[in-house]
Amino acid sequence: MNIRWKGMRWSLMLVKQPDWTSLSNSSTPGAYSTLLRGTGNNLVGHADLFRAGRVVAGIVGSTVVTTVATMKAAPYVKSRLDSRKAQRVEERADVVEETAENSAAADACDDEAPDVPDAPRPTPV
Repeated sequence: MNIRWKGMRWSLMLVKQPDWTSLSNSSTPGAYSTLLRGTGNNLVGHADLFRAGRVVAGIVGSTVVTTVATMKAAPYVKSRLDSRKAQRVEERADVVEETAENSAAADACDDEAPDVPDAPRPTPV
């Protein structure tokens, strides 16, 4: 994948190098050279560069597949969530009704309970 911009050709490449090495810094700020450095900053060889066209195509393809799958699944997921939400609302309504019935029954029981006289309170001296 080559891009021409401001009189320069830019290429997207993949770098193959051993795990224990790192790329050398270039004299251009933010850039690296293909020289490989080992421990102690010793020069140990050159990195292998590969064209990245297939990798870019694979990333684009997987992105398209993921997007299409998400768009196809979204209505089913939404309807499932909506039905669960409706079910929860119904459950809450049932709980509120049961609570109201229980409190009404408790009020009825309170009316039938005998009055208990208050305990005498101590008076300050």
